[in-house]
Amino acid sequence: MVAEVSASRSRMPAQPGPDWRSRLRAWRARQVARPEFRRFAQWLPFSRAYSRAQEADLFAIVTGFVQSQVLFAAVETGLLAALGSGPVAVADLGRATGLAEDRLRRLLQAAQAIRLVKVGGDGFVTLADHGAVVQSDEGIRAMIRHHALMYRDLSDPVGLFTGANSDTELRRLWSYAGSGRETSVRPGDAAAYSTLMAASQSMLADEILDAYDFGRHKWLIDVGGGEGAFISAVAGRHPAVRLSLFDLPPVAERARLRFSGQPLDQCPHCHGGSFLDDPLPRGNDCVTLVRVLFDHEDAVVLKLLRNVRAAMEPGHTLVIAEPMAGDSSRGQRLSTAYFGIYVLAMGSGRCRTPAEIVALARSAGFSSLEIRPCRSALMATLVIARP
Repeated sequence: MVAEVSASRSRMPAQPGPDWRSRLRAWRARQVARPEFRRFAQWLPFSRAYSRAQEADLFAIVTGFVQSQVLFAAVETGLLAALGSGPVAVADLGRATGLAEDRLRRLLQAAQAIRLVKVGGDGFVTLADHGAVVQSDEGIRAMIRHHALMYRDLSDPVGLFTGANSDTELRRLWSYAGSGRETSVRPGDAAAYSTLMAASQSMLADEILDAYDFGRHKWLIDVGGGEGAFISAVAGRHPAVRLSLFDLPPVAERARLRFSGQPLDQCPHCHGGSFLDDPLPRGNDCVTLVRVLFDHEDAVVLKLLRNVRAAMEPGHTLVIAEPMAGDSSRGQRLSTAYFGIYVLAMGSGRCRTPAEIVALARSAGFSSLEIRPCRSALMATLVIARP
């Protein structure tokens, strides 16, 4: 028996060793790990700025949880809202936020450090650049408040990665996610996540509409379209395009009620069903999947893409838009880290590279495939697929 095991092992192909790139990166890591090398790099004029930037970047990672909590406090206490109309005296901010002066000043000091506010020498406080953006965008504020759930899921990050912490807040919120649960979502759950998706969609819609001209199409259906925030944006940009959406029945009903109260030239059709088990409406020359694929595992994504392909004719177009993994830009790296961990806490899906999505689409029967960047890789990258 021992001889047989040894013989079988000898027949196994040897694991190839690391290539020259991996060996070079390992050598570089050994140099950077040496304190004397870091001191030398900080001393050299041509590497000093890079070395200090790297040091600050690492410190920002180590202390990032504090910055996110300062941001959360600035929103939840009403600090940013109180500054929305112009300069406010510190004493008046105390009344607006309900914070004692010493604690308010501590929050202001931290908020100024991360460019949320600016405390002037005249005793008045104004919004700084980051604070102005947050206060002006309801979607950003909705995501900041939503992160309270994710913070609780990340209180035991090791348990999250090992799988010991599987009963997460995000898994309970996104109750549709994962194979086999799409048709059993409760209306109350649909209301919670649909409202969040609608609020956060505005940041994404302009990026997609600027990257792809939907005006070339006659009929567009947004699969997994939520309450219709994206197709509302399409209607504003391209009023001649006929619009519809497909989502779970409780979500589609919320979209139907939402559209019934809007003064649109044409009310979008809202179809309810499971995009995995039910046939999709035919006759649409453009199908969109906006922030849908990364919620699901590969087998589910492949099933969905095949269902979409079955509803399409030659010359029709599928536009996939979502944050995608990669390291070609800072925005893409941030997107990879954030959404990869977010869907892990959700219990379903992963952040894929554009090449991985192209491969899945090709397996589903699409032959013409294009990767198209948006202005912000943090928001989305497009994969445009045709039969």
